[in-house]
Amino acid sequence: MEDLSMRFQLKTIDHLGVKLYNYFPPVIAELISNSYDADATEVTITINYEDKEVVVEDDGHGMTLAELNDNFLVIGRNRRSQDNDGYSPGGRKVTGKKGLGKLAVFGIAEEITISSVKDNLKNEFTMNYPDIKNNHGEEIYHPNLIHKNLHTNERDGTKIIITNITINNITKMDTLSENLSSRFKFFDSDFVTKIINKQTNKELIVTNELYYNRIDKEFEWNFPKDFQDQINENASIKWLNDNNISGKVLTQRTPLQKKHSGFIVYSRNKLVQENTFFSDRSNDNFHTYVTGHFSVNFIDDDLEKDFVATDRKSLLWNQSDELQNLKYHLNKLVNKIGNEWKTRRRKKREEAIEETIPQDFYDGITPPDKKILQTFQRQLANSIETDADAAKVGAVMESLKKQFKFEYFKNYVFEMNDTEVTLENMEKISDDWESIEIHEMSKIALGRIETINRFEKFINENASETKYIQPFLEKFPWILDPRMSTFDREVTFSRLLKERYPDEKLDESNRRIDFLCSNANGLVHIIELKRPNIKITPEELYQALDYSRFIEEHRTELSNVRTFLVSDNLKMDPTTEKIYNSLNSTGDLIIRSYTDMIDQAKSYHKQFIDAIEEVKEAKS
Repeated sequence: MEDLSMRFQLKTIDHLGVKLYNYFPPVIAELISNSYDADATEVTITINYEDKEVVVEDDGHGMTLAELNDNFLVIGRNRRSQDNDGYSPGGRKVTGKKGLGKLAVFGIAEEITISSVKDNLKNEFTMNYPDIKNNHGEEIYHPNLIHKNLHTNERDGTKIIITNITINNITKMDTLSENLSSRFKFFDSDFVTKIINKQTNKELIVTNELYYNRIDKEFEWNFPKDFQDQINENASIKWLNDNNISGKVLTQRTPLQKKHSGFIVYSRNKLVQENTFFSDRSNDNFHTYVTGHFSVNFIDDDLEKDFVATDRKSLLWNQSDELQNLKYHLNKLVNKIGNEWKTRRRKKREEAIEETIPQDFYDGITPPDKKILQTFQRQLANSIETDADAAKVGAVMESLKKQFKFEYFKNYVFEMNDTEVTLENMEKISDDWESIEIHEMSKIALGRIETINRFEKFINENASETKYIQPFLEKFPWILDPRMSTFDREVTFSRLLKERYPDEKLDESNRRIDFLCSNANGLVHIIELKRPNIKITPEELYQALDYSRFIEEHRTELSNVRTFLVSDNLKMDPTTEKIYNSLNSTGDLIIRSYTDMIDQAKSYHKQFIDAIEEVKEAKS
């Protein structure tokens, strides 16, 4: 019986190469990883954008023909378990493990040429992707050998030339450098990586900081440096510190693009988890501002176990208790930083706003209004993004303060919930004077209509002129005449009039009601009110005229005086009517009825009354 054996089809490369790497930066990243593991101190990536050719060259230890054949060309070889317990000859922790990175190039190109020099011997060969796929099912592919052990004075190192590139566009230098910076944390003076544009000779140096240079940083936390005083007080911080985890957390002034928020996890200075959060509920405001990374070497230290997905973009969190613990404690740390971020940010915004608001801003404001305005100020501090926004808050607060005299506006903003109190919303609301004007006019109109209705009720019920009608007209003189402004109940004249016309000499049903009223033109009116059903006789006419003359004698500066007699019973006998007509023709006395006053008031406010009736009808 024949021994059992496992065979593989060469088309497997199609899945391990093309399917995993169809984007330029991760392909270059795999080649850089190989250079680092070869103890290179310098890597140069030269891109010919016109001819679509890329050359990646390093000064590492290079490979002999045997090493190329037994190591480089073996798919899936775990170099860590076979070479120096996971360390390079130069003592670096090896970043490669799966033995698949060499296939990455076939995700973007059809052909690569590998040239490697070691100990003055050069070996060079070409691998063609279409040839590999068309190898008729054979398990072995033979690259096209160009140089075999060719003696050379070239320095040790490896050069990979990528041709027949199949992607439409090669990534721009700036984007490529930023992407590489996010994938590794080993760029320093011992490992310099350059990107060169062959057409322009422009050169970029990739650094560890490049990825974060694009961030408009506001706050930064370094772990464990900034948490030393909490190590023995916080279980998660202690666990992370005890497991030699380090990292950096940064927040931007404004929200990040979604692809840039979250945390990268590195192991052995190489990305093992792309931007992520450590909880499914990590979706509050803080998570749109935060980014950073954590270095966790124990993830990839096991020579055999592998918890990194094949595409090296994510960790297999659920396959290890240790990774579950890591995720839990990192989430606790991030939540703690999130709370501190909110405090720092609010304090900074509040300080910026305080600088834009005068010190006496709250002087003269009632305690309830002050409390509401201060709440708005704090809420706006939480919603703004920049110092320029802080200056806008000062202007908005000034506008809000002015508008707080209007009850409609105060009630409206008081009912707003926290999410509605944003700078943009408050700017719109504070600029909406038209709405305030409409509501204030509406309030006045409703008040006047209510006043007219109440006054009409007094008249219909023959209410007391002393208890109801006089106080009412003193408060609302526009009912008597829309041009009236204020009544003036002068104590001096009340005393003089009482001396001249003692109460005991007046009939109880016809008590004297005296006050002055002026209008916008400076005309002074003497108002003599009668109970609505009192009949007017010559006695009432002469009494009112006598008041007028008495006042003119004692106030010689009042040259423009007119007397009003008000009653709702205008039926006069012929003698009384003749006397009144004579006085009225000279302007000495004017009789007004309460009913006429009401009709006139209704006429002036007809549009308001009609509008309210329409609204009532629509509601019903």
